[in-house]
Amino acid sequence: MKPEVKSYRDNGFEEITGHTNHFSSFKINILSEADVSSGIKDTVYTTNNNWLELRIDQQMLYQHWRDGRVLKYPVSSGNKFLDRSIESRPGLFAIFVKTERHESSQYNNAEMFYFMPFNQGIGFHSLNGTGYYGNLGVRPSSHGCIRMRHEDVKKVFGDSPLGTLVLAHRGYTARTVSFAPDGYENPEEMTKDEMKYYLAENLYNILEGNYYMKERKYFVVNPKIIPVSGVYLSYDKKIPAKQNFPKSAYMFLNINDRTLMFRAGEILDSVKSSEFTSADKNIINDDAVVNKSNTVHDLSSAEIIKQYFHNPIGILPYFPPNK
Repeated sequence: MKPEVKSYRDNGFEEITGHTNHFSSFKINILSEADVSSGIKDTVYTTNNNWLELRIDQQMLYQHWRDGRVLKYPVSSGNKFLDRSIESRPGLFAIFVKTERHESSQYNNAEMFYFMPFNQGIGFHSLNGTGYYGNLGVRPSSHGCIRMRHEDVKKVFGDSPLGTLVLAHRGYTARTVSFAPDGYENPEEMTKDEMKYYLAENLYNILEGNYYMKERKYFVVNPKIIPVSGVYLSYDKKIPAKQNFPKSAYMFLNINDRTLMFRAGEILDSVKSSEFTSADKNIINDDAVVNKSNTVHDLSSAEIIKQYFHNPIGILPYFPPNK
C-alpha cells in the first residue's frame, strides 16, 4: 500500500509522517564537507559580453564570452631577466586606456599597436614586424607588456570596451569572473568604498573558511573602482580544503500507527522539550567553539580592504627613458 504522507513546518522543525501496512523507509544523501568545499572561489560579476583571462604560466590569453565561447591567443609576457624589465604580475585588472598606436616613452619610442594598458603601463599590444612571433605562447620575452599577433590584438581591441576585466594569474587564483544576467543592475547603489569592502570581505571569508557561515554580497563590480595596480587575487594564500558549516539537527519521526498520526504535533512537542533539548545544547556549544576560533582572525574594515583588496604586487617600478 502506498504510504500516506503528512508534512508541515513548525518553528523551524519539519515533520514528515507516513503509514503503510508493510514498511516505511527513508533515503538520505549527505554530502561531505570536502564535497561542498571543492572548487569554491570568489566570483566577481560583470555585465560586459566578454572578459579576459591572462594565464602567465601558459603564455596564453583566454577570451571568455557570455554565450560560453572561449577564444585562445598565444602571448609573450614580461621577462624579468631582461635589462630594465619586469615580469607580468597577477591580479584582477580592468582595461583603462585604448589607443590604436602608441609610442613607448621608456623604450626608444617603440611603436605599440592596439595598445590596451591594464596594470599601470603594462598592456596588450603588437609590434612592428613579425620577428617576435616565435616567442608567442612559448616564453616571456617583453620588458613587461603582453605581446600579441597583429590580427589577434586587433580583434581583442575591437571586442573589449573600456572597463573590460582582466584576470591575470599563474595557474592559481582565489577569484574568478562570471557574467551577471544581461541588463542586470545592482539592487542598491554602492559607494566606491562600499564596493571595495564587499570585494575584500567576500574573499576574506573564503580564505578564513567561512564561505557558508557569513552572508555574501552579490553585485556587479564597477570597473572604475579597480586601481591600475589591480585587486588582490590571493596568489600567496591558499583556499582551505574545507569550509566551516552552521550546525543543523534533523529528526525523523516515523509513526506506523495510523491512530497516532493525528497526535503527531503532541508527540513532537514532547520530544522537543526533552531529548532534543540536551542535543541542542551540545550543538550550540559546538557552534560557539567554531565561531570563537574564527573571531581570532576578525579584522577591521580598513584592515580587510588593505589585505584583501589592494594588490601590492601590482605596483610596478618605473624605468625612466634612456638619455
